[in-house]
Amino acid sequence: MSVSSIRSARKFRQTVLLIDDQSTVLDIHTAILKSLKMDLKIVKMTDPVEALEWMQNKQVDLIITDFRMHQMDGIQFVQTIKSACNELCHFIIVVTAIKDQSTHLELITAGASACLTKPAQTQELANIAHSLLEKSRDHYNSTLLDLK
Repeated sequence: MSVSSIRSARKFRQTVLLIDDQSTVLDIHTAILKSLKMDLKIVKMTDPVEALEWMQNKQVDLIITDFRMHQMDGIQFVQTIKSACNELCHFIIVVTAIKDQSTHLELITAGASACLTKPAQTQELANIAHSLLEKSRDHYNSTLLDLK
């Protein structure tokens, strides 16, 4: 069964992957995503290497990740995803305590869709996540139309 046919199923739920080494941040981001009322599958992980392994051959519509992680930083993580990216991965939001605009620009250049400063403002994260999830849904709906 193809990704397109799975995504068109009535019960299909978009997947959001959250990665942060702080469980409190994961809980806050989960609550923000649940407030969108979009019937999302939310996967929480603390290890970026484990997350990369888990993502293989999985459809992930949105990734929200921390910048400072033990095994790699946010730029390395984004670059790894983008270099291996196919139709199974899409948008990445990086949340970081670093306020340096050059780091934010480097993340965007590496392929991040957005870079927010910690603590992420609830409404800002919700708006960006909602917008990116809608774009992901629209992308796959148009892909399905092209296949017909």
